[in-house]
Amino acid sequence: MLLYASCNDTQNKKKIESAVGKPYTIADRVKIGGVHSPKMDIVSSSVQLHNLLILNQTDSTCIIELRPQGIILRFTAILDKYALVIPYYKLSIHKVNTNLYIIYKDDYHVKVDARNETGRDFIKKILKSKSDSFPTFIDDL
Repeated sequence: MLLYASCNDTQNKKKIESAVGKPYTIADRVKIGGVHSPKMDIVSSSVQLHNLLILNQTDSTCIIELRPQGIILRFTAILDKYALVIPYYKLSIHKVNTNLYIIYKDDYHVKVDARNETGRDFIKKILKSKSDSFPTFIDDL
């Protein structure tokens, strides 16, 4: 779900928390090793996101936030902030080459350039968190 996130709206907060869970506590953030990615350049995107991103005169960047049940991809268009909320069960990440990754959710997609080692490590952290969130045995259900 794509949300307008410039204002501190309680309705948006409830939607985000129901989709991907509450933010990690400070102790969990330290244990995980951080829940925010470094800034990543957006190389291309789906039409809905592209229509917002072309409003920027400069390069388009995003930051990914890790949540217990998914991720939030945050970006700006002019001075407005937007959040693409992606639960793990709808998240798909494909590696194009050493630095480029495509993040899919339904009909949205964003190709990001994780040009440094911390960006690539954060994508690996997302994939590990996604695999850990699903039950491995029938008894776990």
